[in-house]
Amino acid sequence: MQSFFKRISISVSTSALLTLAFGLCLTALCYASARQIEAESARLLQYHASGHTLGAALLPAKGMGLDANHRGSLYVLLGGLLSSLLAAAYVYQLVSRNSVITRITGERTAALQFANLRLSEDIAARMHNEKSLRLRERIIEVSANAIILCSADAPGYLIEYVNPAFERITGYAAGEVIGQRLEHLQGPKQGRQDMHAITAALREQREGKAIVRNFRKDGSCYWSELFVAPVRDGGDGPISHFVVAQYDISTVMRFGQELEFQARHDILTGLANWTLLRERLEQAMAVTRRSGLPLWVVFVDLDRFKFVNDTLGHDAGDLVLKNVAERLRDATREVDTVARLGGDEFVLLLPQHGTGEPGAAILQRIQDAVAQPLQLGEYEFFLSCCMGVAVYPDNGRDADTLIKHADIAMYRAKEQGRGQWQFYASSMNAGTLERLELESELRHALERRQFHLEYQPQLDLVSGAVVGMEALLRWQHPQLGRIPPASFIGLAEEMGLINSIGDWVLRTACAQTRAWQLAGHGPLRLAVNLSARQFKQKNLLHAVAQALAETGLDATHLELELTESMVMHNVEQAKAIMVNLKTLGVQLSIDDFGTGYSSLAYLRHFPIDVLKIDKTFVSDITHNMDDAAIVRAIISLAHSLRLKVIAEGVETEQQLAFLRRHGCDQMQGYLFSRPLAAAAFETLLLEGNMLPA
Repeated sequence: MQSFFKRISISVSTSALLTLAFGLCLTALCYASARQIEAESARLLQYHASGHTLGAALLPAKGMGLDANHRGSLYVLLGGLLSSLLAAAYVYQLVSRNSVITRITGERTAALQFANLRLSEDIAARMHNEKSLRLRERIIEVSANAIILCSADAPGYLIEYVNPAFERITGYAAGEVIGQRLEHLQGPKQGRQDMHAITAALREQREGKAIVRNFRKDGSCYWSELFVAPVRDGGDGPISHFVVAQYDISTVMRFGQELEFQARHDILTGLANWTLLRERLEQAMAVTRRSGLPLWVVFVDLDRFKFVNDTLGHDAGDLVLKNVAERLRDATREVDTVARLGGDEFVLLLPQHGTGEPGAAILQRIQDAVAQPLQLGEYEFFLSCCMGVAVYPDNGRDADTLIKHADIAMYRAKEQGRGQWQFYASSMNAGTLERLELESELRHALERRQFHLEYQPQLDLVSGAVVGMEALLRWQHPQLGRIPPASFIGLAEEMGLINSIGDWVLRTACAQTRAWQLAGHGPLRLAVNLSARQFKQKNLLHAVAQALAETGLDATHLELELTESMVMHNVEQAKAIMVNLKTLGVQLSIDDFGTGYSSLAYLRHFPIDVLKIDKTFVSDITHNMDDAAIVRAIISLAHSLRLKVIAEGVETEQQLAFLRRHGCDQMQGYLFSRPLAAAAFETLLLEGNMLPA
């Protein structure tokens, strides 16, 4: 349309210019005609003036015609001018009208352009809104959470829409719930949980949330978190609907319950742990205070459980613990509590038991249950346990004290042997405090240089000369005095200190032996005891090699003493360790032979050099025929295997004579010398003391 008006404007302008040009031409033509008439009149007048009488006679008349011609020319000129002016006015009017048309056309064109722009924006906005709506619908459709749209009309709040996630979670199809009341989604009426938070939000037309228990179509229960929010017409109009978002949190709730269970139960056995034990003990003590009936706290510890772990591994140990836990549960009542504190330690709460036979019968039933044979693969184990009993309120009025006293009683039972139980007595505290003090001092004994070595001579029974010595560890405490090895060696094993102490013994003894050799006392052989923990440490070979290298002692002059039980726990492992030690060139001996359970079939395959007869056999060889026969058999067995024999604990001439008579190679004992400090032992060497022939 704009181009159409533009073409009209050009046509009008052209017409106006042509009209103006025509008027000017007409004026010029009229003016030229008037000038021609005037020229003709002047010529006639001149002709008559030249002599024509008739013209003279007619001159006045002619003069009058000339004026008329002038007026005619003037009128023609005026008419031409007037027509030009009119034409100009017309042209001006046309031009003005064209300007108005152009302006109106421009305004209407701009208005149309603006309208088109707004229309385009509206179309784009509508398309964007439609796309957003489709996207939101798609999001709702693919959402993993259930979405429900219900009417805002109380009290039913009828359901109008559910998404596919709702169908998947609840098991209901959309057609089964649309038109139903919102509360029906909670399941059977008798199983519905209180939904006060949601119903209050619906009633007050506001947002709300709650964690509720729902039921699926098949009746199964699940936990969900509900969020409800009002939907208004037009964004700010009246509330027409409510949207409900339902999140299935069954997994989260189950995980939370599992965490809570694990926080209060032992993961391996499912028994109560320390936290739950303490809670139940507090409750049981409160009941006991009201009823007046006693409460027993029983501390249970398995015997030889470490042997299972060391021989078959921790998986087998875990299986043992699970079986024992089940047996303890079966041997106790529902009102009793069975807890595991860790390792092989269990605690039982036995309320409402007297101090007579019924309580003792329960303890016996527990021991009998634990002692049942246990099959682990191809092996059959027979376990036992020791128990300590503390009674509330006599042995303590709080949980910590009761459990501590039961633990003390259990240790006292272990001192009496396997399969024992012991009631707590106040006198047991003294021994416990001594043990705690000893543990504390033992941790610092090595760094404070409280240990020293004594050496007991070993003599050849043929020549009577000193051929070696056994290094023995001694602890001299500045306040506690001399502490016997039996009181701290086992404790050092339990505390994990024996490796560092054993390394110190090995280095110190090797250095002292090398010093005596350099002093000219001959090729003395040094015997050093290895503990079970030392024997199994991974760096044993390196520790022995390093001690020999640092001190300069030849490996053939070092004898490492092993016990029977140490090498028989795991025969293949022990054999491998012994073979590695033999590669260094050291001597190996079996200490206290005859007191354990060595198998001759295995003994002949061990790379050992010496058998040491335990002093318990030597002490009665002159009075007890059985012991004498055992000693003779050991000597004969050793010689048949090309091993040397050393008899320990020789204290009388009769014992010495018996050993010589039956071919024993060497001896050590009080008959010749007690263990001596390094200086006293060197004096003995200098004096050249020997056995009498």
